[in-house]
Amino acid sequence: MSWMGGLLLAFLVGGIPWSWLAGRFIGGVDLRRVGSGNLGATNTFRVLGARVAIPVLLLDVLKGVVAVLLIAPRCVPPSGLTSATLATLCGVAAILGHMFPPYLGFRGGKGIATSAGVFASLEPIPFLLAFTVFALAFLLSGGIVSLGSLLGSLCLPIAMYAVGMWRGELDWTRLGLVCALVAVVWVKHASNIARLVHRNERGLFAGRGVSRHG
Repeated sequence: MSWMGGLLLAFLVGGIPWSWLAGRFIGGVDLRRVGSGNLGATNTFRVLGARVAIPVLLLDVLKGVVAVLLIAPRCVPPSGLTSATLATLCGVAAILGHMFPPYLGFRGGKGIATSAGVFASLEPIPFLLAFTVFALAFLLSGGIVSLGSLLGSLCLPIAMYAVGMWRGELDWTRLGLVCALVAVVWVKHASNIARLVHRNERGLFAGRGVSRHG
């Protein structure tokens, strides 16, 4: 497979809107119009409960794993591009697909679950450090997913830099891609950041049930 074909396939796989599909065919709702209006596991949990949200979360994570471990190895990298960098690009394509799904007018989720699948596959030690930060922030804040996501994403490139320097094999291209991705994640969380600043961001277990968005 050509590397461009691989990136496109990763984007299309990443764009599969599992939360929307679950909402429509299991819950009978359009998750873009209820709860927070976000297509992700958090809104799925608030509207439809853990029974639906947990499979959605796992499927969103799996999209990142598929992009890195199944699609990228089948691609031929162009001259000057390493297979590791191509795997990172495929992972980023899957995350962007989740954020901007072509099947739903490019309005999707915030990319955290798919990012977890990507970086658990690419950079397991930095991922575990970032996940630890996420978990601590989530628990100490009373279940605010966005705070954990923002701090965990910020930790990821720092951990990648530290681990890369420790190993003596820092990949600046991959690190640059991750920094750019983190910037996109923060932009996608702009409304959450505003609520965090004003101290009215809800925790995961607050306000369960269907409510009209906006």
